[in-house]
Amino acid sequence: MSGTSKWTTREADPDDRALVDGLMAGARWRHSHLDWLDAGDLVGSAPFLLAFEQGRPAGCLACPPDPPGVAWIRVFAGGWGLPADEGWRAMWPIARESAIELGAHTAAALTADTWLAALLLESGFTETNRVVFLEHHGRGSMPALPAGTRIRDYHPSDLPAVLAVDQRAFDGLWLYSRSVLGAALEQAASVTVLEADGLVAGYQLSTASALGAHLARLAVHPDHQRRGFGRALVEGLLYDFGLRGFDRVSVNTQADNIASLKLYRRLGFRDIGRTYPVYMLALRGERERAGHRGSSG
Repeated sequence: MSGTSKWTTREADPDDRALVDGLMAGARWRHSHLDWLDAGDLVGSAPFLLAFEQGRPAGCLACPPDPPGVAWIRVFAGGWGLPADEGWRAMWPIARESAIELGAHTAAALTADTWLAALLLESGFTETNRVVFLEHHGRGSMPALPAGTRIRDYHPSDLPAVLAVDQRAFDGLWLYSRSVLGAALEQAASVTVLEADGLVAGYQLSTASALGAHLARLAVHPDHQRRGFGRALVEGLLYDFGLRGFDRVSVNTQADNIASLKLYRRLGFRDIGRTYPVYMLALRGERERAGHRGSSG
């Protein structure tokens, strides 16, 4: 167990699930990544650090590399006398080194909380992008399908094909691993695939609650893009959710994803004035610079 000031830290293990659940429930400050996995799901995946004061759990920080190479700050929470800045300085340097050892080349965080943004900037993160939120109001019309295609419900046997489409359609920060995609599929209210000539060429995954529906993931294989497949999938989900009584569907995408923004706006989605900054830090470059400074003189 390592220590910084009066705080000691250690890696969480699978037996700490109840401890982490209690920490999150009683946290006075908390960051949870907009994701399909909650804090308890991450227990046992490194780095997941716990901070203690005289043996009493006071905070946690988790950033396991997923997708490979990218350590998203997925959980950072605490209380019981542990200020957020002290918790960050106690846990982040250790978590950063652990993430590098596990192959991470980049750390990233998605947050609109100014208190966390200040800590990220202090640690060398920079804002590189923004996630834009849009909404569609009203019911959609039945989609017009491109020739040679059909849209159908997702079946569990589609998982390999859907994962292959997803990993070709996205890169870098926004990739889904198989475990994250599996968690998303389990929580979805609607998943449909678009077949072109009998093969899965794209899919959409959406959630629903009392607040409305949300298009969480839209992917079309690069070999089939610019053929109206994405439009057909979105029109199909708008029509389906309309039949189910949902008159509000939200979506979010990166500010620099011009193609997606154009598609959503053409289909009637409108910006709601809400954005989340994306912060990034190059981990390996940071270590190399630190090593170079240490060897000089």
